[in-house]
Amino acid sequence: MRYLPTAFAQLAFAWKLYNYALDGNIDFGKLDIPVTFQEDGQILVLPDRIFDNENDFILAFQNQLCVAFGAAAITLNRSREEAGITLPDPIQSEQDQCVALTYQIRNAFAHDISEPKWDLRKKRYAREYEFGGIRVDLRNVGDKAFEYQDIGGPDVLFRIREYAEASLFAELR
Repeated sequence: MRYLPTAFAQLAFAWKLYNYALDGNIDFGKLDIPVTFQEDGQILVLPDRIFDNENDFILAFQNQLCVAFGAAAITLNRSREEAGITLPDPIQSEQDQCVALTYQIRNAFAHDISEPKWDLRKKRYAREYEFGGIRVDLRNVGDKAFEYQDIGGPDVLFRIREYAEASLFAELR
């Protein structure tokens, strides 16, 4: 659980960078330059012009955001595992629903973090979830590409974390 704050800070930072780029506050020409990184005897030279155009530049920020979102979901699920909370079967309580939904979001990103896809092979997960003021319907996502609106928007992952910290992890703090 010690990495949970960092994972969500990275997600918030990625979202801020994406927003900043969309608003035109990052100079494409100044950022996409050659960079030489040296540390502890290692040298890495990054080339200039890695983006063909500004659309590719914005797409890079979208991809960073997707990866950060997936990493936060994976870390939230890992925190559940580290807390010794097993996957519920059957899924009954609000806490069970939080655990199961977190696990399904994690699964969407775990096999391809850049192009997440739902994978609800076990029918018990293809259901409506309702806990802590959060409502998510996964009955019809099947194996389609993950979209933020599938869970009610990107803010829902932050709300799931808040619920988990208050209801699942509270005793561990």
